[in-house]
Amino acid sequence: MPVFTRQDSSLRKANHELEAGLGAHGETRPATVGAPAVDRAEPTRAEKARAALRAAPRVARIDGEQAPGEFLQRAKGFLKAEVYITYLNGQPVVCKDYRRYAGTPAALMARWLVRHELKMLERLGDWTHAPRAVARLSPLSLAMEYIPGPLLSDAALDDVTDARLSQQLILVVQQLHQRQMAHNDIRGSNVVLRDGVPVLIDFTSAVRLPRLPGTATLARMMRRFDLRHSLKLKQRTLGLPLSTREARLLIRSGRLNRALRVWKKGILPRLKGRKH
Repeated sequence: MPVFTRQDSSLRKANHELEAGLGAHGETRPATVGAPAVDRAEPTRAEKARAALRAAPRVARIDGEQAPGEFLQRAKGFLKAEVYITYLNGQPVVCKDYRRYAGTPAALMARWLVRHELKMLERLGDWTHAPRAVARLSPLSLAMEYIPGPLLSDAALDDVTDARLSQQLILVVQQLHQRQMAHNDIRGSNVVLRDGVPVLIDFTSAVRLPRLPGTATLARMMRRFDLRHSLKLKQRTLGLPLSTREARLLIRSGRLNRALRVWKKGILPRLKGRKH
């Protein structure tokens, strides 16, 4: 199976087969006694990534921190990936794994999600408020930079930290928009606090902001959608009051409210309840 890796800000194929003696963390095991000596090439980065994927450890959360070897998300619901931490070249990386859909009609969409998220992360490059794309381990799995720290939804904060963090989060979202991208799924479980600084994760729903003539209104709506959810985190998760201007951003039209109600109460629960 071909494996794709990120090299010099681009994803390139590596068609080498995995060596039989490759260990879980990329080390080469000693040859069998008495076996003829065979010259083996140094395992490629892609081969190490694939070996790490197969030997990925599964352990529980540790005090709300994302520790190496931690299983972050079980694949529950429609088109949900298993997310866990494994090792690549001795460094922890986050693996997003859709292989449970292999051989099913959903595999085509899962492959698109893998390509799409890697593409979004590639466009952001080395932006410090998003994980770097690391490798496409298979058509149905990808690896990205491991961001240490608690989720915003799990973090223990104080009043001073809350106020500073809410300002930082809004600035981060605005910086993302300046890079012509909208996240579309900003919530407490998609924000990691690395040394107290917010980092956005899960770019599955991210899209590039349209720049064609006549799309300014659509781009503005997408930016407002991200900012609205950032303000909800400020109000509900951090418990901080909104300014008059911020409160106006949360006001939605009656038609939009009805559409969101149908999605949240009718469609989304059915999708989450589907099993494969």
